[in-house]
Amino acid sequence: MNDIQKLHRVIDSLEEQSTQVAEFNGLLSAVNDARTEIEAAKSTLASLAYEQAELVTKNSNKFEEFDGRLTSLNDLLGQIKDEQLKLRREVAALKFVTPDQFEQGCTAIDSRIAKQLAELKSKLEAAVESQQRSISGLRTIVVLGILVLAGGVGFLAMNMVL
Repeated sequence: MNDIQKLHRVIDSLEEQSTQVAEFNGLLSAVNDARTEIEAAKSTLASLAYEQAELVTKNSNKFEEFDGRLTSLNDLLGQIKDEQLKLRREVAALKFVTPDQFEQGCTAIDSRIAKQLAELKSKLEAAVESQQRSISGLRTIVVLGILVLAGGVGFLAMNMVL
């Protein structure tokens, strides 16, 4: 009987070790699956980071372009101011003219001012419209970039939970 009991103990021990080996193999498989998912997530994050860097560069270039346009508009406004000063001096010089000449001069000045203001208004409206289109495009690019990044982070989070 003693040998049979020893044999049963050995069999029980082997069954327990077999169960432990199976559990270890399952755990090792889960670790390898997790490692594979982590590598895939790492690759996805690297791709998203690259895309985000491209978007940031594009946005930076657009903002520099806007800075140039604003400088141009500022120069145009300076020119208009200079023209206004010139016109004021001309009006001041008209004080010693006949009433008819004064009226003609005022009419000419008013017409010139109206013409220049209309030209300025059309230029400013065109510049504003162009800037609004560019800003709208930039907003779309930034929102899409953020959505892609958020989707990647959500995907990674879901994969980590699962």
